[in-house]
Amino acid sequence: MTEFWKGEWRGLGLAVEFRALEDDAGSTLRVGSSDGAQEWMRFDCFDRNPHWHLDPNGRNEVHPLDERDDVVSQVFGRLRSEGSVLLERAGAPPAVIQEFSRADDAGDPRVSRDACVLREAERALRHRPAQLDELDMHVLRGRRSEKWQVYPSDVLPAWVAEMDFPIAAPIRAELRRFTESGDLGYPIDPAKTDLPDVFCERMSEMFDWNPDPRRVEVLSEVVQGMYLALEAFTEPGQGVVVQTPIYPPFLGSVQETKRRLVENRMNANGDRMEFDFAALASAIDPDTRLFFLCNPHNPSGRVFSRSELEQVAAIAIERDLIVVSDEIHSDLLHDGRKHIPLATLGPEIAKRTLTLTSSSKAFNTPGLRCAIAHFGDVALQRRFNTVLPRHVRGGLGLFGLYASIAAWRWAQPWLDEVRPYLEANRDFAEQALAERIPEIRFHRPEATYLAWLDCRALALSGSPAAHFLRHGRVVLSDGHHFGESWEGYVRLNFATSRPILTQVIDRMAKALGR
Repeated sequence: MTEFWKGEWRGLGLAVEFRALEDDAGSTLRVGSSDGAQEWMRFDCFDRNPHWHLDPNGRNEVHPLDERDDVVSQVFGRLRSEGSVLLERAGAPPAVIQEFSRADDAGDPRVSRDACVLREAERALRHRPAQLDELDMHVLRGRRSEKWQVYPSDVLPAWVAEMDFPIAAPIRAELRRFTESGDLGYPIDPAKTDLPDVFCERMSEMFDWNPDPRRVEVLSEVVQGMYLALEAFTEPGQGVVVQTPIYPPFLGSVQETKRRLVENRMNANGDRMEFDFAALASAIDPDTRLFFLCNPHNPSGRVFSRSELEQVAAIAIERDLIVVSDEIHSDLLHDGRKHIPLATLGPEIAKRTLTLTSSSKAFNTPGLRCAIAHFGDVALQRRFNTVLPRHVRGGLGLFGLYASIAAWRWAQPWLDEVRPYLEANRDFAEQALAERIPEIRFHRPEATYLAWLDCRALALSGSPAAHFLRHGRVVLSDGHHFGESWEGYVRLNFATSRPILTQVIDRMAKALGR
């Protein structure tokens, strides 16, 4: 029995725990006195036999939960609508019932606090312990995703940016409800799914940003947003600022749409990659129209400071640039850092910023194809929507829409377990590489689960990634894909179990005869 969470709601004590019985398991919500001395209700959201208990005068009444529906929603729906009656039947003191039944006063700060507590309780009840350190290699090799299928089975993949961990329980439950009910029909308008509002709730909760849901467009992926932005806001031959090294689709989108790359190469300062603002200012000419920003930065893992972002904003405003800000890694920050959305730096930069993001990176669902584009200005949004017909974007699926809602609304406890594990993996990889291959310079990521490794001191003939693949049977992302003159680098994905990560580094060392 593992306790996840405790809280107090309307004078009641709530506790969520995970219980494993002989033939069943699941999360349980206990409802009782605020001091924990008495329990009046218990809701067992088990896999096979979900039910709830009421205990009037020592008798144990057991009632089923409807397995055909979302049992967690049933629990909280019953508490909200029938809580007073149930407490009275369970023999709770009148004072407790009176406190619980007090009228909701919009001006009472307790109402807002109670809503937050109930949200946390529901997140905890939907959560299951994350399995991070015991990944089954046979199961992983059976996956049909790009990461595990492109290379032969004797190659260990540590390249494309997806995690090896199982997905969060709220997302898994949502997908299971679709498949078990045969609900694979046409999706409704994304706006009617509440996804734009859920996105805005998430941004407010996590980053103190209050975007307008009316300025939200739902796309299939962040990369699609890059291509559409280039078509909407630039013409062939016009300049697009890109920081290198950079996630390859930034470069590919500029090339394939026949725009002109204005490369701003980042500088290494110790183990951090930083903007070269002097070079940036000189590189922008009057025919440069758009600024691509990746924050947090892929592949270096940098989390740009407020000062750095303010300089970016100042340049964009001064040179009249539109900024497309890819913030997909914003939930994956380490060491207590906090993400700063570019659009929060003031109205002038906000109205020229298109923010692209998705739940897919942090919650490991890239195959479900769903992303958000937020526009700081209605004119920017109108232009984006009128340059190309909407059907050119392709369609969205029910899985991606509702998995995104489940991730942002309910799956934070899963992420709260994953992020410390990723931090520990980062530290392990840094130390192990320093011991086994000290020539490699490890650019310590401040975010993401990707490490940018400078392998130039190894003096290998040809690509380091090709060498590690050929001689170690481990695949890393090749640095030359992230920009010209980055050939001596590789990108390591450390979002896997510690045993598998250990194998990755062992293979890298053995590829060098160590």
